[in-house]
Amino acid sequence: MGKLGDRPSFVARHKPSILVIASQISAAGIHGIVKVLETGTHPVHPFQILQVRLLITGIGCTLYLWSRGVPDFLLGPRDARILLSLRAIGGVCGAIGFYFSILYLTLAQATALNFLAPLGAMVLAKYLSYGTFSSIDRVGGLMAVAGVILVVQPDIFDRGHSPPSQVADATPERLKGVACGIVGVLGGIIALATIRRLGSRVHPLMSVNYFAWAVVLVTTILIFIARTPWTASSVRQWSLLIVVGIFGSLMEVLLTAGISSDASSAATVMIYSQVIWALVLDRIIWHVDLNVWVLIGVGSVVCSLILVSLAKEATTNRQRDGVQHETVTFFTEADTGDVDLDSLYASDLLHPSEPA
Repeated sequence: MGKLGDRPSFVARHKPSILVIASQISAAGIHGIVKVLETGTHPVHPFQILQVRLLITGIGCTLYLWSRGVPDFLLGPRDARILLSLRAIGGVCGAIGFYFSILYLTLAQATALNFLAPLGAMVLAKYLSYGTFSSIDRVGGLMAVAGVILVVQPDIFDRGHSPPSQVADATPERLKGVACGIVGVLGGIIALATIRRLGSRVHPLMSVNYFAWAVVLVTTILIFIARTPWTASSVRQWSLLIVVGIFGSLMEVLLTAGISSDASSAATVMIYSQVIWALVLDRIIWHVDLNVWVLIGVGSVVCSLILVSLAKEATTNRQRDGVQHETVTFFTEADTGDVDLDSLYASDLLHPSEPA
C-alpha cells in the first residue's frame, strides 16, 4: 500500500474539484452570453432565457435517464424525493435571482455576490453534520468572501473619485442587483446543501432533471401571468439561446457530479474560481476597468482555492501514510454500506454501469 504505483493519480484524487472547475469555466461563458442577450439592442427577458436554457437541459436529462434505464427514473427513489424537490426549489430561486442580478451589475459583481452561496452551503452542511468544514475550509472561505466583497463593491472604495451625480444614478441599479443577488444566494445555499446531502444516493442527472423542469414550469407560469412578450426573434439571438442551453446542460452535469461526489468542502470552494473568468469577460466584452481593489479581491479568491486544494492534498497523503481511512455512507439499490472516502474520487460511482 505504501508503493507509489498503488496511489491513485492526482486527477483521480481531485476528480470532484476538477469537475467543479470545469463547470465554472462553462458557467462564466454562459453568463457572458446571457448578459449580452439581456442588455443588447433588443434585450431578451431573463424568464425567456431560463425557459429555453432549462428546457434543453430537461429534455436532454430525461432522454438520457430513460435510455440508460436509470433506477427510479423520473421521480427518483422514494426516500430522496423531498430532497430532490428542495434542490429544485432552491435552484429555481438561485437561477432567477442570479439572472436578474446580471441586468443591474457587472458580470463579475453578480458572480462574486452569488459566491456567498457556497460558503453558506458549507456552514449549513457543518451544522447539519453531514459534511466536514475544517479550520482550513474556514480560512479559505473567509478569504474568498473578503475577495468577493472587494470585487462586488470597488466603487465604494473609489467613491471620492467619482462625481456625486454618477454615484447617485448607480445606487438604485446596484440596490436592485444586490437584492436579486441575495435571493439567488439563498436559493443557491438550499440547492448546494441538498446536492451534498443527496450524495451518491441518486444519479447526478436526476437532480439536474428535477431542477430543469421546475425552472421551465415556474418561468412558464410567470411569463403567462406577467404577459411577457416574446422578444427573441433574430437568428443570432436564437443561436445564442441554443448555445446557452447546450453548455448550460454541460455545466449543470459537471457541477452536480463534482459536488455530489465530494465528502469534504474542497470542491464546493472551487466554485469561487468562476469570478476570475467573469472578470476576464467583463474586461474583454464590456471594457470594465480593473482597479487595485478588484485585483486584490481576485488574488484573495485564488489564494483561497490554492489553500484548500493543498490542504486537501496534504491530508490525503497523511491518511494514506498512516493507513487511516475516513468513511462515508452511500446508498445502493439493495442496502447501505460504507465506502473509503478516497475511493469516491477514483471510483465509477458517478457513472453507474448499465443494467444487463
